[in-house]
Amino acid sequence: MDLVRFEAAASTLLESLGDRLSPETQESVRTLLWGGEEGLVADGLASVLVDHRTPINFTERDLLHELLYVFDLEDSDARYYPSLWNRDQVMASLNVVGAE
Repeated sequence: MDLVRFEAAASTLLESLGDRLSPETQESVRTLLWGGEEGLVADGLASVLVDHRTPINFTERDLLHELLYVFDLEDSDARYYPSLWNRDQVMASLNVVGAE
C-alpha cells in the first residue's frame, strides 16, 4: 500500500465531504489517519456514508473505492472491518447523486 497516496485520497475525501460529515466523525477519521490506522479510516468512512445515506458525487465515490480496495483482506478481517470485508456491497449501497 502506498501510504502517501492513501493519506492524500483520505484527506481529499474528508475535505470534499465537508459538513456532510459530523464534526465528531471528521475528527475521529483524522485522528485515525494520523495514527496510521488506515483500515479503520476506510472502514469508518464507508460505514458512515452508507449508514447515513450521505449524498456523494462521482469523484467522492471513486476516492472511497480507492480507499476500500487498496487492502488485501484475510478471513479474520471480516470481524474487525465489516465495511472493508463487504466492500462490493458498500459500493453498491452508496447514495451517489452524480453532480460534482
